[in-house]
Amino acid sequence: MTLRVMIGTLAVVLTIALLTWTAINEPARMEAFAAGQAGRSIENGALLFESNCAPCHGKQGEGIPTVAPALNTPELFNGQRVREAQFAGSVRDFIKLTIAAGRPIPTQGSNYSARMPTWSQRFGGPLRDDQVDDLVNFVMNWGKAYEAAAATPVVTPTVAAFQPVGTDLNVQLPPGDAARGQALFNSQQPLADGKPAGCQGCHTGAAAGSIAPPVEGVATRAGTREPGLSAEQYLHKSIVQPDAFVVQGFNPVMPKDFGQRMSAQDLADIIAYLMTLK
Repeated sequence: MTLRVMIGTLAVVLTIALLTWTAINEPARMEAFAAGQAGRSIENGALLFESNCAPCHGKQGEGIPTVAPALNTPELFNGQRVREAQFAGSVRDFIKLTIAAGRPIPTQGSNYSARMPTWSQRFGGPLRDDQVDDLVNFVMNWGKAYEAAAATPVVTPTVAAFQPVGTDLNVQLPPGDAARGQALFNSQQPLADGKPAGCQGCHTGAAAGSIAPPVEGVATRAGTREPGLSAEQYLHKSIVQPDAFVVQGFNPVMPKDFGQRMSAQDLADIIAYLMTLK
């Protein structure tokens, strides 16, 4: 009997000790679990962003002029973008609602050719709720860098002086480099003004065919657009004088300032690349 009592008492003491140890370490364990879960969510969001969002918002969320706004910017996380949209909720709520329901009507004063589509299945889009949350977590993760650097002065990089190609169609262009032209077209390299061209945002992917003509086969079609113009001449004209000829079925949303943003070499390289797409 005494042995049983001793064993029972020891079991109770060990159980209490185990429960106490678990209670003490549970917050740290749960914190580590939550951090791991948040990390996986951000990783999943990064993959979703690369395949669905980067064509318009840029690979690093830097935005593409005239196509879609920057997301990796302090204006989003300091509440400025939220106030401009006259949204009453938090930054996270604004990002989540914008991803889920889209922005068919842009914020007043903005002029982007692409319209934010609906992404959540709740609004007819392709993404589940957890995927929308992953995208939100990925975008919100950019905000941490701005919190840490809030007191650091922003240094604007200088852009080397260049001669804009202008809008004169008789200007002599140098020989083009198709490989560099492809990089410029896809915003993998900046134009002479230091900013991405953003061509792929409208002429490839889901936007192609709805916002702007698709780039596939452009070298073949270009020579048939305007009588008297070769394919190269038409492409030159359509880039620096985009409103001179608008393809039937599309609106004139092509940026009007490429003549001032591009050097002659930029334009020659992009035309050389487009001429490979037969």
